[in-house]
Amino acid sequence: MNSKKILPYERIGNCASSTTLIFLHGSTMSMGGMHPFASAFDAYNCIVFDLTGHGKSDEKEPEAVSGFAEDVEYSVNQLREQNIVTEKVILLGYSMGGAITCETAIRGKLKLDGIVLLSSGADLKHYTPLVDNLKTMPMEAFRTEDILDALFGPDAADEDKASIKGLFLSTKSADTTGYMDLMVSNAYDNLEASRGIKIPALMVHGSSDVIVEPMAAVETWRAIEGSQLLMVPYKGHSAIFEDTEMIRDKIVSFINMCS
Repeated sequence: MNSKKILPYERIGNCASSTTLIFLHGSTMSMGGMHPFASAFDAYNCIVFDLTGHGKSDEKEPEAVSGFAEDVEYSVNQLREQNIVTEKVILLGYSMGGAITCETAIRGKLKLDGIVLLSSGADLKHYTPLVDNLKTMPMEAFRTEDILDALFGPDAADEDKASIKGLFLSTKSADTTGYMDLMVSNAYDNLEASRGIKIPALMVHGSSDVIVEPMAAVETWRAIEGSQLLMVPYKGHSAIFEDTEMIRDKIVSFINMCS
């Protein structure tokens, strides 16, 4: 008997849409953190997951990105059988969720029509210096609030900073979970395998991101033939929460070109 569970999720937007957008949150987060961004896509059938070991999920957190990907694959396939997920599926992942999105596309066990990597890439091992610096810190000493100032680029307004920090703090997972997230993300490097991705792919990244450096997106864009890259000037790791409308419009154009 299969003991796997469908990941906890919320369904928002237009349930009658033939296109399903599936949103995967980043390190330290839960599904609530992705709601403001996912809500901008109200014309589509949107599913926002709690990743394994986060939010309402009581399962043990996987030790590698591939473990998260396996749970996403199972959940999406189960929801497809229930007609909650439609035939056309775009997977959108933020930060750690982007690595999971990339890994899911590499594995090829889930039928996808496109992927969007938000502030992420196929290689996070070589482009996450902030996490490198956390490795000497005991897990019990880590606090999510201590890294939130690093989310922003040089032109972030104080009002935006306060709002986004509030979002992250009000929807975060336990600090120990957040620390493990960062370590799992930092260990991920599947850039070479990403060259085998044959579905449409879009990378969205802030040019001033210091949590996941922009070269992570650039190298992934170079690796995936025919992929697209949107580099948002002067924005940091929180680009999708600051320039939501502009980024949404770019993603909608991308969705329209996906088969």
